[in-house]
Amino acid sequence: MAATEVAVMISRRQTISRRGLLGTAMAVLGSVALGPSTARAATAPARLFVPGYRSGEATEAGGLIVDRPGVLKAPAGWDGPRTLVSILDLGAPDAPPRRAAYPVRGHGIALAPAAGVAVFAGMEGDTIAAFDPETLDLVAMAAPMRPGWRFGGHALTLPDGLHVAIAERAPAEPIGPDPMADLARMAGRVVIREAATLRPVGDFSSYGLRPHDLQTTADGRHLVIANYGSTAADHTPEGEAELPHVLAPSAAIVELASGRLVDRMAAPDLGAELRHLVAPALDRIFAVTAKVARAAPSSDPTRDPAAEVGLDYVSALPLRRAGREAVPLLTEAPKLARHGLSIAYDRTADAVLISFPASHRIGVFDGATGATRKLIRTDEAGLSFPCGIAPSPDGRHWLVTGYWGGLLRLAQGDFALSPVQAGAAWWGHSHTVAG
Repeated sequence: MAATEVAVMISRRQTISRRGLLGTAMAVLGSVALGPSTARAATAPARLFVPGYRSGEATEAGGLIVDRPGVLKAPAGWDGPRTLVSILDLGAPDAPPRRAAYPVRGHGIALAPAAGVAVFAGMEGDTIAAFDPETLDLVAMAAPMRPGWRFGGHALTLPDGLHVAIAERAPAEPIGPDPMADLARMAGRVVIREAATLRPVGDFSSYGLRPHDLQTTADGRHLVIANYGSTAADHTPEGEAELPHVLAPSAAIVELASGRLVDRMAAPDLGAELRHLVAPALDRIFAVTAKVARAAPSSDPTRDPAAEVGLDYVSALPLRRAGREAVPLLTEAPKLARHGLSIAYDRTADAVLISFPASHRIGVFDGATGATRKLIRTDEAGLSFPCGIAPSPDGRHWLVTGYWGGLLRLAQGDFALSPVQAGAAWWGHSHTVAG
């Protein structure tokens, strides 16, 4: 579909009845509908999709890639944000990636092959986009359901393959004299949308501040939501970087069919935002946290490039759910736990993988106990600042990408490293997806 034909959906104040929500959610819990788009996806070559945050620095042959004809997939005359996506053919990893840019302040991509689209979620922006993963054409755009709200960064494909859950954030405001009232007033929402059109069909509370990541349990019955737990930054002198006001970092466990809160896992460190998680089962919930502090602006090439100017990441331990408590992991080496980023679950090995870009490590943790099994030095293998972790479609490897570029494979099971493919450039990212 040409960009000029894309319908931008602005249904900001749509009211969803409880009956409508229940009906939609129960349909989502049904069997995956298999159609022509699914058949096409099953025969398509395996690809890795990598968003590039720093699209304004993405140059090749002396020019910006986003300025090349046909790269920007947006409505005519678009002058808003644009985020580059690099698509690597995993069957020909030495070939240069294909590039496309979309009209979002992009963060995470979710593949919905049954719907024939990939959904690119914006973060702290007011657009999300669906695109065709084969042609890379823009298919649909959407705005948040409520005026003044922002998207939270991630979309999650639901069990039917035709709907996605997307985090949406309330406007950030200073905390008042009654913090508990602020929690209720500024709680985010999870919006259920048709993947192919991005039309909203239901929503419910995220039961926390600034929802970000979302995961379903293996049985598809529960949704676990990573709530940053922060709101507007404290007042800072002019020119200083802003620190988030972290109030209540938590993971909310919600029954998908009803939107009802089942339980909440509160983070023990109230100064660290709870950002990403995996939830293969209710007793197998793991999360990563991140804490920032003010730092002098620096051009030090060893500094974590994902940190904003004037800020730096400090130690913030990953967590696992034990009963109703959140138990810290990696307590034996807390200095390595700076900026926990991507997190993934290896079902075969019952292990959790976490990337720590600031310390150039991939941590492997036991799924039953949380004990540290392995700490992998990716820089010694030639990959600096490991960020994205995605299961390879070959079913035998995990794909790990460096912040600026590069790709290495970890064998599922023993997590042995393969040689790094150094050629591909990504220009900054947090997460990847392959399919």
